[in-house]
Amino acid sequence: MRQLLLALTCALAASLHGQDASLVPGLRATLATATNDTLRADALARICFNMIRSEPDSARLAGEQAMTLAKRINNPRALGDAHNNLGWLAAEQGQLDRADSLLRIALGIFQRIGKPEYTAVTLSNLGWVAEKRGDSVASLKHFLGSLALSESVHDTAGTSITLYSIGVAYRKLKDLDHAKEYLDRARAFEALLGRRGNEANCILALANTMREQGDTLNALAAYNEAIAIYGSLPDHSGWGLAEENIGDLHSDHDPRKALDHYRIALAHYDSVHSAMDKAYVLKRIGSVHLAMGDLQQAEKSLNEGHALGANSGQIPLILEYELALAKLAVKKGDAEAAMRYYDRYIALKDSMQGSDTQRELARLRTEFETERKEADNLLLRAENSEQAARIRSGQVKLYASIALVVLVLVAALLLLRNFLQKQKHTNVLKKLNQQLADSNKEITEINGLLEMKLLRSQMNPHFIYNCLNSAAQMTQAGKQVEALAYLQGFARLLRMVLDHSVNDTVTIQEEMDFLRQYLALESQRLNELRYEVTADPDLLDDEAAVPALIVQPFVENAVWHGLANKLGERTLNVRFSLDRDKVTCTITDNGIGRTHAARLKEDSPAAHTSLGMQLTSERLKLLTRRLGEQGAIRINDLADPDGKAAGTRITVELG
Repeated sequence: MRQLLLALTCALAASLHGQDASLVPGLRATLATATNDTLRADALARICFNMIRSEPDSARLAGEQAMTLAKRINNPRALGDAHNNLGWLAAEQGQLDRADSLLRIALGIFQRIGKPEYTAVTLSNLGWVAEKRGDSVASLKHFLGSLALSESVHDTAGTSITLYSIGVAYRKLKDLDHAKEYLDRARAFEALLGRRGNEANCILALANTMREQGDTLNALAAYNEAIAIYGSLPDHSGWGLAEENIGDLHSDHDPRKALDHYRIALAHYDSVHSAMDKAYVLKRIGSVHLAMGDLQQAEKSLNEGHALGANSGQIPLILEYELALAKLAVKKGDAEAAMRYYDRYIALKDSMQGSDTQRELARLRTEFETERKEADNLLLRAENSEQAARIRSGQVKLYASIALVVLVLVAALLLLRNFLQKQKHTNVLKKLNQQLADSNKEITEINGLLEMKLLRSQMNPHFIYNCLNSAAQMTQAGKQVEALAYLQGFARLLRMVLDHSVNDTVTIQEEMDFLRQYLALESQRLNELRYEVTADPDLLDDEAAVPALIVQPFVENAVWHGLANKLGERTLNVRFSLDRDKVTCTITDNGIGRTHAARLKEDSPAAHTSLGMQLTSERLKLLTRRLGEQGAIRINDLADPDGKAAGTRITVELG
């Protein structure tokens, strides 16, 4: 875990080599003397970028001001810069969903502008967001795309940074030979550029890769080479990282030598006041002392590091300390202290899994309530049947009484009695019918919910079949890497489907994220597919909700039937908007049109009716019946000036 954190720290330092907070005063002076809004937007974007690490709140304010100004003057480059910088700020603060959304907007803007060097930077940032999520395959894909763009415009500095990033990504995937290849290339570029600090970072990453390959002698030589560069700068954080890695190299076979290097690393971290790094190295020192049987020194180091780790808020680090202190207590024979530390360790570990547990309890609670309601309805039906039987029995007695009265010639009295009896039973029957109607209404509501859950459960196998079939086609075509990336994306998409399937509705932002993930997968199979998923800002600000999993079948139908058989550029636009106080979704494609698609479908022996569209139509009917609203699906055929088919527009009212 610590090795991966060290690699990521070096990589992020390299990716932010252009940040320099000392430039901010000069940029503010430029902003004050700017003669037009374009210069002001550019200055604000650069201020945002250079303050991301030093003053994140001020950076956010500057970035938002740059975005507002860029929108007002309709300057695409300034707007892309603002989205890119605010996206990286969100990534630095752990807001990965927001970072991904902002960076993808920036990517779309830069792609439309046609500047490869801008697009390369944003792709690299998206790669690091994927790395923070733990999606190494997606990360590698973004980095490789960034590298191709940087090389196409001969951007040596950008190429070097991206080579380093690719090397780190391959190392996480345990493809160590490729990792060394890219890290060696990055080191050569950094040496050529004279960026000594970045060169040392490359050497340190190479040393870690050699160590994982079992080449300890060359790894040790590389660590010492990195230390020589860090010492000449001086860079105490880098120096400390190298010493800490050398200590790890010796910890198993020469613990005393490992302690010497750990203490040197501790001194360097202390000189730059890096509390979290000190906490990690103190944990190593304490563990080595514990293994050597020096319980007093082990306790001293672990207690000091535990205090620093608690202040850092890093749950994995705190977990390591609680477990290490428990082992120390066991060695000392203090069972009470050992149990106390183990209890804290278990409590912290359980707290990280608490959200999943709560969701499962909510699901079980809902299932129990549904079963209880059905049992109550069965009981009410039985009572109604019994009462109906009593009424029928009363009617038989009534008819017998009338016959008897006729026989004794008292027809008038019997008629009066018959009238009174009918009135009495009618009132009882009305009361029972009202109770039955109320029960039927409640049963109908429950049946509607169950029908919707059944339809949604039918949609999931249909959707999974299409995705797995696409991955199989890639594999058959020999595109194993693309298939692996596709399956990684599909796993994330399936996770989103499972999350959405437990709710009747989701926010528009969540639905947009789901559609973007789906279209990202489809774009890997269809060449020249361009897509855009947008919404009115007011809907996003109000966190408007729409039925879950309702839009994707329409998008899928547009891709498979409208765009898959089209030659040339394929475009698909999905837009959520507010129309007469109703949320609508418009899906527009530039495909072959419904008429041509229908002919292809008739000519194809494998043609079939879209199950997803059929299920979605039935689900819309259920939704509109429940909500008392008239949902609608409108389909318009588009044509070019010559009258030829130019695509299809589908508008769905979502309530």
